[in-house]
Amino acid sequence: MTTLSALQDGFTRNHRFLDETFDKARGAVGKADGDLAPAAFRGFWDAIETHMTAEEECLFPVYETRHGPDNPLTGILRKGHRDLRGFFEEISETIAGQDFEEAAALMDTVSQILAHHDEKEENEFYPAVAPLIPDPHNILSRLIGPPLGGAP
Repeated sequence: MTTLSALQDGFTRNHRFLDETFDKARGAVGKADGDLAPAAFRGFWDAIETHMTAEEECLFPVYETRHGPDNPLTGILRKGHRDLRGFFEEISETIAGQDFEEAAALMDTVSQILAHHDEKEENEFYPAVAPLIPDPHNILSRLIGPPLGGAP
């Protein structure tokens, strides 16, 4: 497998794992399961935080070295990460407060944001950064879940 396909495939597969993990948390919230919902959402949040941190610490700096620190692509992606983290805080608070209806509404919004964000990364960012990463395996091994990462 080439570096391009290894990096792109690895992060894309991890997106699908994160989608599944998020869907499980949404299901627990939809059932107003006060025991499962907090743990399921925390598992998702931990996994996506690891994913975003790997991008921010390993991929964005390499891309920005080549294309400049003020380039629009990583600027948009960094803003997306900040916005998502804000939503995750709100969702966590609403779950802790047992306001499952509000948590579900927030999760619906986040689902749409994630779909758009993932599409931008998969179609624009990963293909652009992959040629700049000589060996993506150390980066991929940081992720929780597939590919190469540990179990959540």
